Amino acid sequence: MLLVGPKGSGKSHIGRVLERRLGAHFFHVEPLWMAYYAECRRAGREPSIPEGIARVHPRIADALRAGDLVCVETTGASHEILEGLLSLAPPSERLAVRVSAPLEVCLERIAARDPSMQIPMDAATIRKVHALSETADFPSAFTVTNVGLTDDEIADAFRRALALRSKAAKSDFLA
Repeated sequence: MLLVGPKGSGKSHIGRVLERRLGAHFFHVEPLWMAYYAECRRAGREPSIPEGIARVHPRIADALRAGDLVCVETTGASHEILEGLLSLAPPSERLAVRVSAPLEVCLERIAARDPSMQIPMDAATIRKVHALSETADFPSAFTVTNVGLTDDEIADAFRRALALRSKAAKSDFLA
């Protein structure tokens, strides 16, 4: 399951709900990227998206090869990262979901977080990432407008989508 949406839209919350309710292995990738950035700073070099992908995506691919139900998140603001994540599983085995929330809600959520636990961004960058995320072009199964949803509503929406995907895969197999 790939959750694509702006920073502050609630992707991590949804991932944790899916971990608790559906037994998915949730990869909260922001700490992985933060560790990579810190490593680059210590080494006195600039981070790069391709090198970051080479560090983060193999961990996700390992879980997929193990047969786990995997949930990962991305803003979708980087086409390269989004395409890399989409390429980890064939379309018939992935569920890409757009996660959306109004910019003001995202800004409020980000401001309420512990800043040491997130990649630092100023308000202008958050606005830019929000716009890029909201317009990211990828094949999504559905959109979660993540404002006021209960954990039950979130889990139920993903259960239904996974059941439909499974049913479609079975009918394709039998055809």
